[in-house]
Amino acid sequence: MITLFVEGLEFYAHHGVPEAEQAIGHRYAVDLEIDVREKATQTDRVEDTVDYAAVAEALVGHAQEHRYRTLERLAAGLCDTLFETFEAIVEVRMRLAKRLPPAPIIAEVAGVEIVRSRG
Repeated sequence: MITLFVEGLEFYAHHGVPEAEQAIGHRYAVDLEIDVREKATQTDRVEDTVDYAAVAEALVGHAQEHRYRTLERLAAGLCDTLFETFEAIVEVRMRLAKRLPPAPIIAEVAGVEIVRSRG
């Protein structure tokens, strides 16, 4: 088993509770660790692991094609997409953050952490 990671992946998408936030959109950041069944340590072939660039593209694509009210649901949808797209993924650990959240607080980020396993 290998753990792949992507840190600081950023994208712009339209999620949130207020209608205005869904219309205007917001900037998000993801830190991701995925446990992968792989053979690439022996074969040195990207086909025998999970391509982290493809993972990033799948996450951004899902986030920009769907709309959710809560970060929790967005994070769950992102995990579901990874499991559906990459059969070799065994577990996903993700921190999803919204930068400068529009709330009656002053915070640089607010977010969720989710852990999901296949099956």
